[in-house]
Amino acid sequence: MAGGAAGAIGETGTGCGVGLAWLASAAPPGARLVSVERDPGRAEAAARLFAGDGRVTVLCGDWREIAGHAPFDLLVLDGGGGGKAPGEEPADPEALLAPGGAVVIDDFTPGRAGPDPARAHWLGHPALRAVELRLAPDLSSVVGVRAG
Repeated sequence: MAGGAAGAIGETGTGCGVGLAWLASAAPPGARLVSVERDPGRAEAAARLFAGDGRVTVLCGDWREIAGHAPFDLLVLDGGGGGKAPGEEPADPEALLAPGGAVVIDDFTPGRAGPDPARAHWLGHPALRAVELRLAPDLSSVVGVRAG
């Protein structure tokens, strides 16, 4: 990446490929980017969009498909794996991140009333050094680095 040396970058929730395009634009020539999208139409469209970039692989399936391509130096959990959906088990950073690898989980609500198991998972995980970044009064992200 422009500010680091990420060799393997993963993303859940490709959508139409906007976030993946940002990641690819900052990734070095030798990087490997893998993104998974559960909607077949969006996954196919994104795969076509990145067909000319040999660094990029777009998968169609559940967010757990990303595990077959781990470990990652940077992992963005935007389309599953964050543990924010009811009944969703959060991803295991030790299984998905290389030592020193970073994870970003967005779309948290700061100051949310009541228990927040997803936030607690990421901020309290023993393999991570994590912090919550407030991006707006009603929006925050958790960023963590796997201890190594």
